[in-house]
Amino acid sequence: MSIPFTTAFHHMPTPAFIAQIQSGEIVAANERLESLYLNVGAARQETWQSLVNDDQSSLADIVNKLNRGQVERISARLEVGDRFLTAEISLTELDDEYVLGYISHTEHLDFSVAENTLLKFALTESSAGIWMWEVEGDTISCSQSIASLLGCSLEDTPHNSQAWRSRVHKDDLPKMQRTVDEHIQHKQRYYESEYRIRRGNDEYTWVRERGRTYSQGPNAEVVKIIGFIEDISSQKALEEHLRSQATFDELTGLLNRGAALTHFTKQLGLARRQYTPLTMAKIDLDARGLLADMPLEQRNTAIHTSARFIYKKIREADILARVAQDKLLLLLPNTSLKDAQKLINSFLQPNDEEQKVLEFSDASHLNLCVGLATFPEDGETIEELAQSANSAVEKGRTEGVAVFIAE
Repeated sequence: MSIPFTTAFHHMPTPAFIAQIQSGEIVAANERLESLYLNVGAARQETWQSLVNDDQSSLADIVNKLNRGQVERISARLEVGDRFLTAEISLTELDDEYVLGYISHTEHLDFSVAENTLLKFALTESSAGIWMWEVEGDTISCSQSIASLLGCSLEDTPHNSQAWRSRVHKDDLPKMQRTVDEHIQHKQRYYESEYRIRRGNDEYTWVRERGRTYSQGPNAEVVKIIGFIEDISSQKALEEHLRSQATFDELTGLLNRGAALTHFTKQLGLARRQYTPLTMAKIDLDARGLLADMPLEQRNTAIHTSARFIYKKIREADILARVAQDKLLLLLPNTSLKDAQKLINSFLQPNDEEQKVLEFSDASHLNLCVGLATFPEDGETIEELAQSANSAVEKGRTEGVAVFIAE
């Protein structure tokens, strides 16, 4: 080490060490790390494995994960004399042989101090408060401003995930929980979720939650998450007003449910007055359940690609709408059941170029299932036709049939 580096290393304000990557041997420790052990009359650990109190931990493996962007800091329980210290270890590779590590202690994170630093301003001036979640022990620490947002005392803020989720509106909970679970399962860096949360007066307010992985274990598993929530109730009120006037689905660009109902009703009236055939198709984009385990962004891409693939196949007079997360409704005016089957079969036989596009987006024509219902045999109203088509697609999915006709 050069003299300036050596001086800076030994006078770092946090405990730090230099270790040999392959062997895990700690070849140097600064004054703060030495003092940590001397103050309790204990000998300093000599290897990475003994430092983190884990014989199975490989420093070389962790450095590889660090270089691949899979980890930023490692959470560990340091054995210091007769006590254990919960700490985070950040690593920086010095060269091919050595790594610099420095230790930060977050066991007693003071949110009242954190909220008075530039951290709060850097996040956003509208941020309501900061929280930290220790995943393994399922312990949540909240700032005072979260207590203010929830209209309760700091002691009554949620202290674990179950208590937090008990405050989330039942209609928003599945999506929120899935987003967080996917973040942990796929060892992601960031996530964002919007939902309604119950305040102390039992009223709900819309919030945006943003979380970031703070520390990870030796296998890149998420150990701690830090983040904040902000009140977005006024923004949601505006969005709701705009949504009520909207026509198109944001993800796919297709008609939404409300707009589709207007068009469907008009076409049904024409078919009734002119005695022309009309067929409705319910399309399940995930009949084989291939999308269920995908991360949210990947799943949305697959849904978008599948929907656009079908849209390009339909005729100008046909009406296609997205009516649920992975469900579409297709209305085929002046179309008999026989002609509808021919059109639907074209969806299930993509050409080579279409196949490549689907596969690139993790979508597949083999994941589609279609249920058909005709007017007036299977229903005389839009609601009756939709119910018949839905029953047909459910039976087709159960029996593994790509196209199923209402009985």
